[in-house]
Amino acid sequence: MKSLSFFKKALFLLLLGIFSLNAQEKCPPCEIFANNGMNITKGQKKWPEIKKQTLLKINSLTPINYGNRLNYKNKKLFKWWLKEGLDPWSNSPYWGDDYVKPDHQFKDCVNDSLRWQCGYSYVIKLPDQFNKNKKYPVIIFLHGGVVARPKSLERRQETLDAFNIPNEDPSILVAPIRLEWDWDAKKIQDMIMDIKSNLKIDENRIYLTGLSMGGRGTFIVAAGLPQTFAAIMPLSPHHGPFSYVPLAEKVANIPTWLHHSTNDKTSKFSVAKEMADQLDSINTNFVFNVGDFGHSGWKKEIYSNPDYIRWLLSWNKKTIDIKLK
Repeated sequence: MKSLSFFKKALFLLLLGIFSLNAQEKCPPCEIFANNGMNITKGQKKWPEIKKQTLLKINSLTPINYGNRLNYKNKKLFKWWLKEGLDPWSNSPYWGDDYVKPDHQFKDCVNDSLRWQCGYSYVIKLPDQFNKNKKYPVIIFLHGGVVARPKSLERRQETLDAFNIPNEDPSILVAPIRLEWDWDAKKIQDMIMDIKSNLKIDENRIYLTGLSMGGRGTFIVAAGLPQTFAAIMPLSPHHGPFSYVPLAEKVANIPTWLHHSTNDKTSKFSVAKEMADQLDSINTNFVFNVGDFGHSGWKKEIYSNPDYIRWLLSWNKKTIDIKLK
């Protein structure tokens, strides 16, 4: 009987060791759990000092673990951030030749393929004559794609540079970096709060735009935060992994400028047209811009166009509230 008891104890310890090993393999590189629901989770790292540079890299939300909020069960994640020169948690906002490799010093338990569960790292572009005592409007840009390469990361920076911001209305540009398939409204909410805690912003003038997967993300995030944005500008929104059309009612009160090209071979124009028909009937401040430049041209045709950016910046939540009463 004693030998049987010893055998059971040894088996228990062996199973415990295997269990612990499996648990270690599932440890993401972010340990602080996000608050439940849409309750704000504060940034955990100190911001870099704001001197005269206009481009900042912010990693204050990367220690936060949001778990599998978007319920990825069968979706393949490409884990592009594991490749040399592509780690998005660098303290530098630059890619290519100016990229600076981060020194993480992760714990032994970390499985970096789970980094998509963590909060967004993001880039901030400040106005040239930035004044820390002035309140600025904020434009959040959501990139497209589900994988990244050196050139695609550099193109995201080029897209930020393409925004034709009026000199008379300087704005803060914000570009989060997504690792999972779709954009997460809670992560964006915490990012906005993180910015608000470190910079003076005009909370009545927060805008959201994005292209392709970022275009669908614009609808997803705005639907999850319907009281946050003064206006949104989704460009060529992608139709998958699920349709964004059912979100129409949730963004019905947000001024929306939707673009899609009829000859887009990547994102379905038919889905955008269906969304446009829905919004046209329920959103009194809706514009459907139809193009013919495929799944591209956003920098040259849209973000570089001062009239389109002025349309976006013309909206103020105070004004919208008056119009809706």
